[in-house]
Amino acid sequence: MSDNLKQRNGIWYARVQVRGRDIRRSLRTTSRAEAKKRLEKILKEAEQFRFSGETRHTWKEAVVEWSKAAPESLKPSVIKRYLVSLGQVRQFLDHLYVDEVGRKAMSQIARRPGVTNATRRRDLTAVSAVLEWCVTHGWCEDNVARVWSRRAIKEKRDPIVLPTTTDIDAVVAEAPGNFAKMIRFAQYTGMRQEEIGSLQRSQVNLKRGAVDLHKTKTRRPRSVPLDERAAGTIAGTVPHLKSPYVFWHGTDGSRYQNISSRFAALAKRAVQRAKKEGRAAPRAFRFHDLRHWFAVDYLRRGGSIYDLQLILGHASIKTTEIYLAYLTPEEQQVAKRVGANAGTGITVSGEATA
Repeated sequence: MSDNLKQRNGIWYARVQVRGRDIRRSLRTTSRAEAKKRLEKILKEAEQFRFSGETRHTWKEAVVEWSKAAPESLKPSVIKRYLVSLGQVRQFLDHLYVDEVGRKAMSQIARRPGVTNATRRRDLTAVSAVLEWCVTHGWCEDNVARVWSRRAIKEKRDPIVLPTTTDIDAVVAEAPGNFAKMIRFAQYTGMRQEEIGSLQRSQVNLKRGAVDLHKTKTRRPRSVPLDERAAGTIAGTVPHLKSPYVFWHGTDGSRYQNISSRFAALAKRAVQRAKKEGRAAPRAFRFHDLRHWFAVDYLRRGGSIYDLQLILGHASIKTTEIYLAYLTPEEQQVAKRVGANAGTGITVSGEATA
C-alpha cells in the first residue's frame, strides 16, 4: 500500500492504476495514518471498477436516485415518511458505498437507543425500500434490510392516553375555525388523522350517514358511520367554492398539513391558559388519542367489538380488543356479542344503541 502513497508539499496523494491508466488523487490530509484510511476506500473503488467495469455508488447517491423514482410506486405520504426515516439513520449509512451496507449497519439502526421499537421498524423498512431499488438496478447484490429479522424488534404499542371530554373541550376552545371542527369530527368518528385531513366532500353521504374511504392505511376500502354529532359537524362546516376538502383553511381552501404538531401546540396552549387562570390544567394528549376516545365511547354506548373493528379498519380483532380493558365487566359482555355486520365486510351505518 505504501507504493500507492506519495507526499508532496506535506499533502498525501494516492496513486493507483486502473486498466493501464495511472490515476493520482489528493487525499487532502497531512496525516499518514488518515491518508492510509482514505487510500483503502480508493483502492476498493478501483478494484470494483477493475473487475466489473462499473463505479461504486454511495448511499447518499442511492437515496437521491431512489427518491426520484419512488413516486411511480409509492404514495406521497409514504415517501415523505420514508425520507424522514432515512434522515434519522444517516449517521450509520452516509459514509458507506451501497455494497458496504451490511448487517453491522442494520444492527446499529435496530439497536440504537432513544427511539421506540416502532421507529426502528419503520427505519428498517425505509432502508429496505432504497436497497431494493439498488438491487433492481445492479448497484448491489443483496437487500440486507429485508432479510434482517424484524421479529428481533418486538412491536411495542404506545400506551393509550384516554382524554376526557373536558380535555378535548379545552383544546377545541383554542383551535381556529375548521381545525376545531376537525377535532370534533375525529372525536365522533374515530377516523385516522390522514383520513380526516384529506377528506373530500365527494366521500361524504349525509343521507346515508356515512363516509366512504378508498385510500386507507390497510388499503382496504371501508365505510365509516356518521352519528348525529359527526353529521352535524360536517353540515356545520361551510364548503369552499374552489376546494374539495371538507376541513380547509386559507383563502385558497388548502387542506391542513402537519396536523399532529398543530394539535400539540393547541394542547400546550390549553394547559398554559388553565394554569394562568388558576384552573385545573387539562391533560395533554395527541390527535390520535381522539381515535381511542371514540372506540371506548362506542363500546360504552353498547356497540359491538366486531362492528368497531370494521369501523376503525383494524386488520385483526386482537387490535380492537385492547379497548375492552377500559370497560366494566358488564360492558365487556355486551361488547363481545357478535355484531350485526361482523364477518360480512360491511360497516354498520348509524350509531349502536345501548
